[in-house]
Amino acid sequence: MLGLAVVAPLAGCGRSSSAGSSASTGTSSAPGVTDRQITIGSSYPLSGPLGPNGQAAAGGAVAEFDAVNAEGGVKMSDGQTRKIRFTYYDDGYDPAKALQNFNRLLGQNVFALFQTFGTAPSIAIMKQANAEKVPQIFVHAGDLLFSDNASGSPWTIGWSPSYEAEGKLYGGFLAAQHAPLKVGVLRQADTLGQAYLTGFKQGISGSQVKIVGEQTYIPTDPTVDSQIAALKAAGANVLFMAVAIPPLMIGGIQHAETLGWHPKYIIMISLSSSINQVLGPGKLTGLKNLYSAYFLDAADNPKYSSTPAVQQYLARMKQYAPGANPYITNAEWGYGAAETFVQALQQMKPISRRSLMSAVRSMQTTVPLLASGLSYNGSSIPPVSGLKLMHFSAGEWQDVSFSG
Repeated sequence: MLGLAVVAPLAGCGRSSSAGSSASTGTSSAPGVTDRQITIGSSYPLSGPLGPNGQAAAGGAVAEFDAVNAEGGVKMSDGQTRKIRFTYYDDGYDPAKALQNFNRLLGQNVFALFQTFGTAPSIAIMKQANAEKVPQIFVHAGDLLFSDNASGSPWTIGWSPSYEAEGKLYGGFLAAQHAPLKVGVLRQADTLGQAYLTGFKQGISGSQVKIVGEQTYIPTDPTVDSQIAALKAAGANVLFMAVAIPPLMIGGIQHAETLGWHPKYIIMISLSSSINQVLGPGKLTGLKNLYSAYFLDAADNPKYSSTPAVQQYLARMKQYAPGANPYITNAEWGYGAAETFVQALQQMKPISRRSLMSAVRSMQTTVPLLASGLSYNGSSIPPVSGLKLMHFSAGEWQDVSFSG
């Protein structure tokens, strides 16, 4: 078993998490499956601007899979108990490299893809995965396109709440203030950023809230200072930071402070609102105007840090993925999705790729790290739906209730 104590610095280098290293062959309906082992694969940004997040997501998956392996493996419908061999490679958040990684994994006869990371890289993989009829399970991105086209892309499914839904939540909250608010939007210049903006516009529709400025960035931008200055100049009194790169989230909010701009509300998307990764390092914990959303009980939020589910998660991360930061949101996301994936392996009957897709699209189950009231429902779009708004106050993220 190789964990994440050392991560692959270059695309094409990979890591495996398993109880053994023997090749998996399987049959035409269940490639990558032997009597003792099932092989799955993925592609993550283990390097580049999203390296810590990719490492965290992979680490969460490794922690769950290796814990299951340590307990003997997954008991499946044919009576065999199999250990999970999880192989993944670095794509640096580059769609072309993600596609190369998919082809490499296909050559290794993996049974399924689990948790390919990011919108653009997963889109690059999706068409070929569906053409090859390889399950692309629980894509690590919140775009609806991974879950809402079961007929056009039957071999792909997401897991988490959608970016559109999150954007709509923020817009609805602002609309519920019944005040003439002026919003400056900074978003990623791709499908992810557009999804957040689409949902946000739905949320503010018909209200007194207006978008007065919109700026974009790309993940490799060194700063977003000029974009923040432009939004201040537009007269915005609300800053919507649809920013998925933690250093840019920190830098953007810090630059607003440097300019003497203090919006009434600063909305941070859930991908980049971790206390441990963003608020603490950015020295933002003293601000009183920060809002975000969540669907997982964050391990770095004091109100959840002592719950049994979080304590077990932290213990497994420490044991099986010590090189990954367990307090980055992506780590819990990866861990929760891996728990769900294990349940799908247990439920699929017979052992085949098609049966795996049937299982993930039909099963309903609880996932311990999900926020109160949320669960997994494979027939929903996406399978995990529902988000909660929160405000940072007194050293922790606290729930916010509002009515439209």
